[in-house]
Amino acid sequence: MLQWGDVVKQSVNKTMDRNDLLDRSAQSTVEDINRVMQEIYRKGMVMTSWYGTLEKPYSEVGLDNRGADYQPLPGAVDDNRIPWFLYWEIEWVIRNGPELGKGMKVLDAGGTSSLFSCYLASLGLEVHSIDINPSLLQNSNDISRAMGWKLRAYAMDIEKMEFEDMFFDHAFSISVFEHLDYYTKQKALLDIHRCLKPGGRLCMTFDYANPAPFVFGCNRFDTRPRNALGSPEQVKKVLCPAGLFEMLGNRDFMDNGKRYLEPPRDASLENPQEYTFGALFTKKKELF
Repeated sequence: MLQWGDVVKQSVNKTMDRNDLLDRSAQSTVEDINRVMQEIYRKGMVMTSWYGTLEKPYSEVGLDNRGADYQPLPGAVDDNRIPWFLYWEIEWVIRNGPELGKGMKVLDAGGTSSLFSCYLASLGLEVHSIDINPSLLQNSNDISRAMGWKLRAYAMDIEKMEFEDMFFDHAFSISVFEHLDYYTKQKALLDIHRCLKPGGRLCMTFDYANPAPFVFGCNRFDTRPRNALGSPEQVKKVLCPAGLFEMLGNRDFMDNGKRYLEPPRDASLENPQEYTFGALFTKKKELF
């Protein structure tokens, strides 16, 4: 009979499940996340909300798209700004990602001022994050000084970063790639590959089965098939292109059928369907 740990090993690349956070093995990470948030707040600082902004969370202005059956995580420090979805992304990536050690150089692609960037920095890692929003860059630098972390933020284009070849031990991207056009995704993956050391891991989360992700560049909700991440086949084709990265763990992305998020209310969808998050773990392939 399969034990819970055996199931995890076989389904690392999968969609989100709230029960993952309620398992005993997740409790230490959940407690660490709460501690990091409390420390940041005590310093008078704030990380971005789950919408990636420093302003009031959408839930305070009537635009929250958490599903009708949403249930807060017990003991969450600030559920309004950081719902359990973000806890899941952090916990699942940390649990199934590479072994991390103090002093490692890691990339957080598109996560400047995020809770995830802060969490990585709290582990003693040298975290380099990129964004194009000046207020997020400044806020990240302020957090770094206040907390004494090695958290460095840069104004860079994800398609063409200014880091040296093989600069990072590992790379992460949390709910960013669904907002990039297909061709931007491919250029970004190629540049992340360039910046990773041999054997470096790329771990990412993303909207899965979102009927209309907001795509930067075209600045609109996008229903074009080329930007869809709504099936295991699309995930593998779009986010794990042949020759750059190989999937770790289960080779076929697992869709557990659970959906937690309502589609964008202003996306003008004829048949709105709920969606969720997914996680993908890959390893750099060497190009010859």
